[in-house]
Amino acid sequence: MSEENRTGKKDSPSAVEDCADVKSKYKRFKKDTNKPKFPPVEYEVPPHH
Repeated sequence: MSEENRTGKKDSPSAVEDCADVKSKYKRFKKDTNKPKFPPVEYEVPPHH
């Protein structure tokens, strides 16, 4: 009976493989987005600093 369970598990992807798939897809999506890049805002330093 334990042999049947092992063969059944091989057919479906493991949680780690599934997570890796999602993360790799997310990285590809994140690289494709073109967000506008603004220069950093320079604030005046308050006198107490």
